[in-house]
Amino acid sequence: MTIYYSIMNSMNWDGLRYFLAVAESGSLSSAARLMGSNQPTVGRYIDALESDLGIKLIQRSVKGVILTQEGQYVYDQSRFIHQSVIKIQRLSQGGKEEVSGTVSLALPEGLAHEIIIPQLDKFYQQYPDIQLELNISAVTANLARGEADVALRLFRPDEADLVVKCLGDMTMSLYASKDYEYKNGLPEDVGSLDDHQVIAYGQQLMTLTENQWLLEQMGESPCVLHSDSTVARLNAVVAGAGIAILPDTIAANRQDLIRLFSEFYLTPYKVWLVYHQDLRHMARVQAVTDFISRLMKGVL
Repeated sequence: MTIYYSIMNSMNWDGLRYFLAVAESGSLSSAARLMGSNQPTVGRYIDALESDLGIKLIQRSVKGVILTQEGQYVYDQSRFIHQSVIKIQRLSQGGKEEVSGTVSLALPEGLAHEIIIPQLDKFYQQYPDIQLELNISAVTANLARGEADVALRLFRPDEADLVVKCLGDMTMSLYASKDYEYKNGLPEDVGSLDDHQVIAYGQQLMTLTENQWLLEQMGESPCVLHSDSTVARLNAVVAGAGIAILPDTIAANRQDLIRLFSEFYLTPYKVWLVYHQDLRHMARVQAVTDFISRLMKGVL
């Protein structure tokens, strides 16, 4: 308990936050990206925390960091403190019934730009005193650590203390533009895709099932473009650059796009609405989750 009370007395909260980021990400550089900082700053915080506590917390190497025995204990206690602070913040806000304040949303890029953002004016007309913070990233936000209040995910989360609600299935299909058809024609069947300009996923999403299937159809033929960005692939298809797999909820209503092989079935993704159970009674969080639920159920 000596280390625990030393932390409490020194109140080096910033040092603890940076230490948690290092311990959980595995390196100073990864922690810097997570904290929106830089590697030297992270190193200074860790050095200062080690100096305050009088112990060595991490061992550094070219491959990253390893926690010392003392560092592991401090990490366990620091994580408990951090989670407790988040719970206290949520508790202090939970009794406020007015529908106002800030709600942070973690959203997949395509759904954010093509579905959620175009409808925000309707949300603000109903809830003018709520401020939204949008976290649009391929990286999964950690709700337990307070990185977001509400999230839309394309996989069912298994973390404890989360409220999880399935909103429906997001189906996927192959699309080309009318301009592409005019210039290149359309494939007669799936087997002739290797004779066309195809757009595939990038490095982060390359292993997803539908992308692996698409690459198999291409054989030795190269794809003209790779991108992990749904919006980039959508815009490339609209511009006539090639054929790509896109979510139907984003592409089906675009008059300039043609859905290919309607009889062909790609495995859909279930869309999950997720938020921490500590937030379920907050009026502003309920307003946001109700809005997203209605919106997504209307398009899925």
